[in-house]
Amino acid sequence: MNQDIHQYHSKNNYTSQSDSRLKCEASLKHSLRITSTLADSQAMAKPTKKLEWNDALSANNLIWCNGRLSQLDTWSEETRMELLYRIAPVPRIKNQKRLQTQHRQYKQKMKKAIVSELKTDNTEAAEFLQAVLDTDGHVSYSKVDKFGRLTMQRKKQRIKMLETYLNAHNQVHRRAPTNAVYLQEGIFKVPHQWQVGSDTVSLKEYIELTRKFLTYHFPQYPIKAIIGHDDERSIEQNTGCHPHYFLSGRNNETGEFDLHKRQIQVVNEYIHRVYSVKNFFPKNGKLTREESQDFGRFFQKMVKDFVNEHLFHAKGLNVVFAPETERRSKRRKKMNREARLPKTERSHNYHTHQLELIQDKIELTEKKHENLLGEQAKVEQQLIQLTDDTAQAQVQLSQLQVERDTIQIEVSDLKAESSRLSTLTQNLMQALVPKLVDIFKKVLLSINARDKGVMKQQSEYLSSALNSMLDLPPELADKMTGEIALLQESDNQLANQSIDKTPK
Repeated sequence: MNQDIHQYHSKNNYTSQSDSRLKCEASLKHSLRITSTLADSQAMAKPTKKLEWNDALSANNLIWCNGRLSQLDTWSEETRMELLYRIAPVPRIKNQKRLQTQHRQYKQKMKKAIVSELKTDNTEAAEFLQAVLDTDGHVSYSKVDKFGRLTMQRKKQRIKMLETYLNAHNQVHRRAPTNAVYLQEGIFKVPHQWQVGSDTVSLKEYIELTRKFLTYHFPQYPIKAIIGHDDERSIEQNTGCHPHYFLSGRNNETGEFDLHKRQIQVVNEYIHRVYSVKNFFPKNGKLTREESQDFGRFFQKMVKDFVNEHLFHAKGLNVVFAPETERRSKRRKKMNREARLPKTERSHNYHTHQLELIQDKIELTEKKHENLLGEQAKVEQQLIQLTDDTAQAQVQLSQLQVERDTIQIEVSDLKAESSRLSTLTQNLMQALVPKLVDIFKKVLLSINARDKGVMKQQSEYLSSALNSMLDLPPELADKMTGEIALLQESDNQLANQSIDKTPK
């Protein structure tokens, strides 16, 4: 499911009137990042302030001009200034009113001449003059020579009339009518709060979307430039990139400055296509105040549908209109009122946005400070508890160390005793084993003598074994003496029984 976001779109129309032209120059200075003053312009009285953008991010800005996309900071300030003068409305010429009056007067003379030539059957000359009158744009001066070859009354006067008319017509034609749209500036922008970063929608994609929108809906009107900004933010942000477009108000097919009228026609076509309603707005382009408001709303709908279809839906995003409550809010009304003011005079611009970010950071820092104080109190309480636990552990450790020392002493004593006993055991083994072997040998010899019936020899062996036991430790000697005594007693009993059985 696509994520709903809001997109801000507005457009400003500039005319050749001095106030409008100066506003256009000031806006172009901002868009082109020109900080120096303009020659021969009152716009120099209000120099562009660098507070309007972040110089550290200037390399991010792009410009589309003459079908080519490039980095704005690769353009020298002189080149950018030349583009400004080329795009901005041309000021009125000093004798423009006189030329306009002369144009009207000679237009009437041309009409009278046509009637006169028709009466004398000079139809070709009359039709030639009518074709000139019907031409809205520039009329080539070669028409004068062609006209001179035709048959007509008072030829010199007629040729002079045509020359004067063409001179006035072409000069007036080169200048836009005072109230006609000479240049339109527009902006597309997703506000920072919607968190659509340049990693989701890049500035290059936004510029290409703008170019597609303008060439799709208004192909007859040249795009003078599309300038993309990605420096009206802090370095740690990646939101807020946006393009400004500058669209000529002059139709390159007819030469007429009729962009506003054409945009009304395009919106009419959109309404017919989407809502099946024909000619919702008058064809002559003259709108009432209420109709102008409706035109603005439908233009915004047309923009929304286009940007969703050609960019945002593919990104998982969906542009929707702000709720009515937001559109009517004081902040939104204030933004709408300030839309035509120079950017430095608006309450919502790059500088104020940075101040808001700083204020947010201050509030966040204060909250973090409060949290840290709370954490510090907890840590201090834990430290006290740990100190008490450490003291108790230290006492226990001292007791354990005493017990360890005692055990070490006991172990040392036991090792010494073990060593003594081991030595004693070795000594005993070395001393006793030969004696025990000798005793056991004599016992075995006595048993062997008994079995052979040599009782005397048996007795001798046992007596010798008993004597050898005197060299043994007392306890061992006593036990072994007892065992040998039993053996000797048993042998004496056998000897007595043998004597009793001897015949008398």
